[in-house]
Amino acid sequence: MRIFGRDESLRLLTGTRNGLVMVRADPGLGVSALLAATVAAARAEGLPVRRIPVLPTGRTTLSTGLPDWPEPAVVVVDDLHRADDATLLALHELADRELRIITGRHRGHTPARFAALDRIALVHDLEPLSRDAVRAIAGDSPLAEGAGGNPFLLSIVDSPDRAALISSWASELAGPDVTLLRCAALLTEPSTVDELGAVSARTAAEVLAGLDRLAALGLVREHGGQVWLRYPLVRADLATTSVGMRGQVARALVRRGSAPEAVAAQLAGLPVTAWTVSWLLRHADRLAAQPAPAAVELLTQAVAWLPPGAAKLHPLRAALAEALLWSGQLDQAHRVAAAGLATRVALPLRQRLRTTLARVGLARLDPEAVLAALGPERRDGPLAAIEAFGCLLAGDLAGAVTAAGHAEATAADHPVVAVALLNLNAIGKLLTRDLAGALDLLDQAEAHLDIEVLDPAQWLLGRLLRGTVEDLRQDPDSLKTLETARPLATTLGAGYLAWQRTAWALAAFNRGHWDEALTEVEQALATPGDAYGMARPLHGLAAILGMHRGNLPAAREHVRLAEQAECRGVAAFYEHNVLTARAMLADLDGDSAQALELVRTLADGGAGVHHGHSVTGVGARVVRIAVNAGDRGLATRLVATMHRWTSDDSVGQRGALLYCQGLVDGDVDLLLAAAKEFAEHGSPIAAARAGEDAARVLAASGEPEAARAAYQEAITHYTGLAATGDIDRATAALRAHGVRRGATGPRRRPKHGWDALTEAEYRVAELLAEGRSNREVADRLVVSVRTVHSHVSRVLAKLGYATRVEVALGFQRRH
Repeated sequence: MRIFGRDESLRLLTGTRNGLVMVRADPGLGVSALLAATVAAARAEGLPVRRIPVLPTGRTTLSTGLPDWPEPAVVVVDDLHRADDATLLALHELADRELRIITGRHRGHTPARFAALDRIALVHDLEPLSRDAVRAIAGDSPLAEGAGGNPFLLSIVDSPDRAALISSWASELAGPDVTLLRCAALLTEPSTVDELGAVSARTAAEVLAGLDRLAALGLVREHGGQVWLRYPLVRADLATTSVGMRGQVARALVRRGSAPEAVAAQLAGLPVTAWTVSWLLRHADRLAAQPAPAAVELLTQAVAWLPPGAAKLHPLRAALAEALLWSGQLDQAHRVAAAGLATRVALPLRQRLRTTLARVGLARLDPEAVLAALGPERRDGPLAAIEAFGCLLAGDLAGAVTAAGHAEATAADHPVVAVALLNLNAIGKLLTRDLAGALDLLDQAEAHLDIEVLDPAQWLLGRLLRGTVEDLRQDPDSLKTLETARPLATTLGAGYLAWQRTAWALAAFNRGHWDEALTEVEQALATPGDAYGMARPLHGLAAILGMHRGNLPAAREHVRLAEQAECRGVAAFYEHNVLTARAMLADLDGDSAQALELVRTLADGGAGVHHGHSVTGVGARVVRIAVNAGDRGLATRLVATMHRWTSDDSVGQRGALLYCQGLVDGDVDLLLAAAKEFAEHGSPIAAARAGEDAARVLAASGEPEAARAAYQEAITHYTGLAATGDIDRATAALRAHGVRRGATGPRRRPKHGWDALTEAEYRVAELLAEGRSNREVADRLVVSVRTVHSHVSRVLAKLGYATRVEVALGFQRRH
């Protein structure tokens, strides 16, 4: 008889010759099947077998005394937790005979009754099945995970009657506590003892006693007053078969003052009533700002239920449009808001609907749609703040300032407007490189959002702005900050996600996480169309990466695609990166005239939305191009612009200015100081460039040993980044000055073995050797779990290993 995942347990039971074996497990874990397989194995050995059933009353054939059985023999008792005390006493005495006594019982059922037997028995606890056993039973069923390795649940996971079967199974086990179990299944997890008491009409003491019984059956977990059902599949199916209780539960939650989201979860899917609409009117705004699927469904039902022209219809339709917007359903949000505007609604609701339409345009990074949605009322009240953002998207800084001025008049009465103005002003500070001032404004905005304002878009904007400012300051928290924005950006989708991916990729590139940056770029560009206008800067970054790594054909293709893409919306704030990529490629191709023409365009203010922002953002790269091409005047002009706009509190900007001044003056001390500062603050590519340029100056000055030292340091940084293109170019440039890499210097990385690992991959291997999970590695390295998964796959491939354990063992052998 085949028992999936229980081979070891079966060998234990069949290998025991005499004495008592106690198999303990939660219901559904397969005790009965295991005992049946044991009986079959014993009969195959030719041993006498006695199966002792336990009657509903608890009595067995052992209740009236000890039987006279032949010895040796096998005695099997299932459901021992139901047996009477006389049976337990008899088993205690039978344990001294030449008998193999195998019993099965529920693990947590009145354990004190079995303490004496457990002391003399070989106790074997059954645990949930392994992944391989789960796959053998349920195949690739998407529901298998929710069964928690329970063989019974897995056996019916794809049954058309699964919900009824599971509900019946759980209800029979729960007995008098079935109502409590169903209430726990209906409530949002984790539910609380107080909530369960309110919805089941029980006292706290009664709830706790019931939970103890349900926990003993393995159906629930309770800790610190919080309650979870053990199996997600049981929870889902109990909720499905308990729909009739939802109205009662909803009203109980309302009486208790529970969160509106919890009440909405119960009301969604039920027939709409006048009571539902009245309750929904009081809580629609909150549900719209933080919309769970149930809230969207409930608002949709209510809007469809109300007759056209009903007074209650208009505010609920406005709330529905917002809920659809904040759940990423942009087309539906636009349709509902437009339908609301087609009716006669009061001014506040009309402004609210226009705001939703404009925010759909913002989500798509489409300034024309934003400004068109605001209509003739754009200067009225809170609409002016939205207009300011629309002007920013269009690159109209003057228009943004004017609109923000109109919005200020209403900021005192509209907290959302106040937050929007703080974020707008933070953008202004960022553009003028007052990074400390930008962070102060973002702190104020976050305080409002934490206390009194529910606005997902402003929260997300604040995260993106903070991460960008931190990146400019070379703050190591920049990636972590931008990563916190990912869940909401993913939910809202469209341009928000494309923008978040672009900001994250740039920060990852600056921090030296090039593989992750390239993965992010590829995923963002996989968006249909032009990645909501972000294709241009994304292709620009991919081109720069290609040049650093020596893949010029790929770099040329990305530059070509960047030039074809339209510069619109947020992408305009990254235009200096695109121009720099084009200039770098022209420089590498030996077209100094074209490279200088592009750099002059930047110096003359022809790229981006703000001259100072653009020049300081890429100054280190374009000054280098100008110096190498022999145009010291152009380089000096760029450095002067950087001096004007550089923030004293920014390590990154100070380092870039130091480096650029060193380039213009040919000052090796400044270049080496810049290289040291870049390296110390986590900008390896900038450190490598500064070191390489210092080596050139030293070599030209007749100091070959000092040049070689600076050169080797630069190559070390380049090697860690797998920047093979930079290594080749630096080697050729220094060789022209008679400086060569020593025999012990860095070598081109092999394709296989430990030396093939990049710096990032080696760090992942080191953390795996410490026994860390992918999530723990991601938290330590401040990257996504997806990125860690990619690293682990590459580590395994390069090392020729199949498992993480082999990586750990291999790492330990090396150290």
